[in-house]
Amino acid sequence: MLLDGNHGEVAVNPAMISWSIWKTRNEVFWQKKTSPTLSVVPSARKALDQWRVAKNNTAGTFATRLYSKSNIWSKPMGNKIKVNVDGAIFEAQQRFGFGCVARDHFGHLTEAISDSRVGVVLPEIAEVIGMKEALSWIKKKGWEDMIIETDSLIVVQALNSSVHMTSHFGLLVEDCRLILSTLKNILISFVYRYANRAAHNCLARGSCYLSGCLFNELKAPVVLKNIVMAEAVS
Repeated sequence: MLLDGNHGEVAVNPAMISWSIWKTRNEVFWQKKTSPTLSVVPSARKALDQWRVAKNNTAGTFATRLYSKSNIWSKPMGNKIKVNVDGAIFEAQQRFGFGCVARDHFGHLTEAISDSRVGVVLPEIAEVIGMKEALSWIKKKGWEDMIIETDSLIVVQALNSSVHMTSHFGLLVEDCRLILSTLKNILISFVYRYANRAAHNCLARGSCYLSGCLFNELKAPVVLKNIVMAEAVS
């Protein structure tokens, strides 16, 4: 396969763009799906980045753990703080947003944030921006010995890879890695969505209308309080 050889970027990039054109043409012809012309190159870069991440097995400089069997949120052990993060897109409003929920080892809400921005982005962009904002939030708070959970497997895989990606997604991953290099004892985990529902259901999905909000245990939305209380005793 061309991508497996030593052909370098000169050969790889045109090959992926040609593949993206062919894929887009098939979607238009067979699925009646329309795609903007300007999306062809970003789509090619995204596919190439994902292929490189999947092919590369080199571990990063921080710990990751992939959960694949549990749909249940669990309290962090010891005196750790666990942060759940999620991103969301709002096509009709041409916005995207994210939500982050921090809880202590009792399962009590420490703090939560929700924000949104103008722009039409792919889901993985919203997810990785959510991760970047979560890391920046952790750094600002001066927290250490943290667990971060996300239901975006591609973000966890990309962060744990040593592959350099030139796409928009890849540049955001590099930003996350840079922040991670300044933090101590961070464990990043993939979880199923139900185990991430405090961040997903309450904050990310509502971020379009809860933009720029910071919540504590007293001022959190009722829906978030209910989920946090239920998961604290489960």
